[in-house]
Amino acid sequence: MRCLIIFGLFPLFTFAQVNTALQETLIKMESKDQHIRNEMISAGWQNITKELVAKQTEIDEANTAKLKAIIKKHSWVTRELVGVEGVNAAFLILQHSTDIAFKERMLPILKQSYLQDGGITGQQVALLTDRVLIAKGKKQIYGTQADLSKGHIVISPIEDEANVDKRRAEMELPALAYYKKLLEKAYGIKDYPELEH
Repeated sequence: MRCLIIFGLFPLFTFAQVNTALQETLIKMESKDQHIRNEMISAGWQNITKELVAKQTEIDEANTAKLKAIIKKHSWVTRELVGVEGVNAAFLILQHSTDIAFKERMLPILKQSYLQDGGITGQQVALLTDRVLIAKGKKQIYGTQADLSKGHIVISPIEDEANVDKRRAEMELPALAYYKKLLEKAYGIKDYPELEH
């Protein structure tokens, strides 16, 4: 009986193995995404050139095309398929995609992944929700989207702003004022020693 139980579990264990090749592909795509954005941060908001912006757009478009091909073959990636690192990489690529219709199509799928503990977090759902709303000319609801204007972080308009921190807390996001400080620090606009870890 003991041998039968072990034998019976073996195929399940094999099935649950992460697709390391796909995971590595996604992580390499994420690396390109982050490299160009780190270049822009290092340059400082006042030194971001048209060339850097064009390079970022080129990388985002190439990554979007690859992600669409992956989703066509595997559906949205899960923790079981590519691990948490792979899911996070796929999300980052989706978040930075210039294809708004693609992001909107994927939003219900990501919400479902979040609800079913498939690897997507509440923070990620909030980010994508706001990006889609802003792209459609609507107000965001979580306050995740901001612009850099003349050396200042400007949070995009928020629907029912009085209750935004409550909604942010529900999605495991920090308070809006703290988030703005994090952005200002990241872009070298202001220094907040209290944010040092």
